[in-house]
Amino acid sequence: MRIGIDVDGVLRDFCQGLEGVVKKHYPQYLPEDYTGINNWKLSDNFIADKSDLQKIYWDEYSKEIMGESPAFEKNVQQMKDLILWGEEVDVTFVCVTSQKPHARYHTLSWLGKHEINFDTVYFRKGWQKWMVDVDYLVDDSPNNFENWVRGRGMQEGFILMDQPYNQHIKTNHRVYDIDSIMDYIKID
Repeated sequence: MRIGIDVDGVLRDFCQGLEGVVKKHYPQYLPEDYTGINNWKLSDNFIADKSDLQKIYWDEYSKEIMGESPAFEKNVQQMKDLILWGEEVDVTFVCVTSQKPHARYHTLSWLGKHEINFDTVYFRKGWQKWMVDVDYLVDDSPNNFENWVRGRGMQEGFILMDQPYNQHIKTNHRVYDIDSIMDYIKID
């Protein structure tokens, strides 16, 4: 069995990393009533268009955001424990993440810094994640959920990590931490 694990929104707090960079370097992008990132469409959270925000996290501050954003500590520890458990019961955990080619090493460095030892890391565009040979995918993205359902023809196998920006997704496979994925995984 192979279980895919996303990075941003599951193990790494991309939103906090982006928010910190915006507050420090682009405070003019923060609306007066800003309460955090709660919309998947990032430009709806800030006073900036999509291309301005992409320039921040893909180019100008990719190291700070992709390489230094904080971990969801509980999920990281649980992930390390599950990887070790998986070795005993023939379950393989692989990383399935969407990163720009020029900044992938920041994510690899981040995983290493947090001692998350995936055997395999797949870099795939979000809309292609459903094509990776995994039985389950743990991800937070509403778009990746929709692509999984469309591509695989079912919700089964997609485990949605709960985040403020995916509350509109109707699924019976929502988790609040990594350990909870075991409630949905069927091991023979």
